[in-house]
Amino acid sequence: MTQHRENISGGWLLLFFLLLPACGAATGQYTRVDRALSLRNYDEADRIIEKSKDGYGTRSDLLYLMDRGMTLHLSGRYRESNDFLAAAENKIDSLYATSISEQTASLLLNENTISYEGEDFEKVMINIVSALNYVQMGKLEDALVEARKVDHKLTVLNDRYQKKNVYRSDALAQYISGVLYEAEREYNDANISYYKAYEALQNYRKDYNVSIPALIGSDLARTTDALGLIEDRDGYLQKFGNPVWESEKTLSEKGEVVLVAYVGRSPVKIDRIVTVPIPDGSGGIYPVRIAFPQFIPQPHRSRAAEIQIDTPPSPMVRSHLLEPVTAIAVKNLDDRIARISAKAIARATAKAVAAIKIRQEAAKKGSGQKLLADVTTDLFSVASEKADRRSWRTLPGDVILGRVSLPPGAHRLTVRYLSDSGAVVEERTFEVSLKAGEKKFLIDRVLD
Repeated sequence: MTQHRENISGGWLLLFFLLLPACGAATGQYTRVDRALSLRNYDEADRIIEKSKDGYGTRSDLLYLMDRGMTLHLSGRYRESNDFLAAAENKIDSLYATSISEQTASLLLNENTISYEGEDFEKVMINIVSALNYVQMGKLEDALVEARKVDHKLTVLNDRYQKKNVYRSDALAQYISGVLYEAEREYNDANISYYKAYEALQNYRKDYNVSIPALIGSDLARTTDALGLIEDRDGYLQKFGNPVWESEKTLSEKGEVVLVAYVGRSPVKIDRIVTVPIPDGSGGIYPVRIAFPQFIPQPHRSRAAEIQIDTPPSPMVRSHLLEPVTAIAVKNLDDRIARISAKAIARATAKAVAAIKIRQEAAKKGSGQKLLADVTTDLFSVASEKADRRSWRTLPGDVILGRVSLPPGAHRLTVRYLSDSGAVVEERTFEVSLKAGEKKFLIDRVLD
């Protein structure tokens, strides 16, 4: 009888134990990383990621490259950050034609057997962070190249999805392009980029419930004014409720600070299990377990920021949510689930059919063997049907952006992060020195 039991269940038990290490990349390091980030100890956060490299596994090495890219970015090691982000982008390109063996394994087991190639918004964030790295290194042309990649990348992705994707354009990438074109005094390109950012924000308002800041109206008015398009300028001022704005001539005599604040933590994935009964061929039913990933937001209180200038005193300047990373992640994954559900259902059904056959064969040989077959097939079903819960965990939950123009010289900026109710969540002070016509990006990380 022992030999018969081994014949029936041995293969299933072997597969069960083989599955244990295939459940995805280790995530224990992120608690320590978050603590380091909250203390603004970015070098320590990077060391934690670096020491955790082996825990990512060969099928999740893209996550390691992206995490290092982000922690090095926050550490101010911009060249090294871009080296890792470029390696991540190359990795994604190489994974586009996934190996046949990995695809076969995913059909038999789960998506964790495939090398992780990133969510769409993660692929975009690689270019955005790379662009900001180049800005901080003073390489504006290279920064523009990275920002322009986003448009092309989203176009290719949406063509691949037959234009059924919600995430069609990225407001932050377009807005950064506008700022950089302005810095280069290419006002026509700046105006085009700001308008594309405005179009993206209109989609954000519809899809992610994000308000359109008056800031974009000021930018459109300023660049159309610089181009001599006075009727367009007045139209934008009327549309946006006559926001405060400065001409390009006035702005060129000042310096400008552009605040880019990464706030909160990125959403995390969990298993969403759906159980569907199918006939087992003997009058009963067999429960088919189907696992899908689902993003769960990690709530944060900082929803906007205000910038107070102490030297010399000036009115407070409001900053706004411009990139709802969490909302984009949730909606983008929902779109992807609709596209991959057929594959998940086919995989789960194939495993169920195999399990039913084994149970039927075991039942012919006695109740003891049937019990053992029931247990081993149930174990295999639970262990093998796991959703792919991998994601770029060092990303923020949202990105807030604001800008303030100042006379040339040294200034002290106080940035207050605000909740939806206007309460101050956190306050930070920065020292900046500006030249006339200079645009300086101030990058901050807030885990409230």
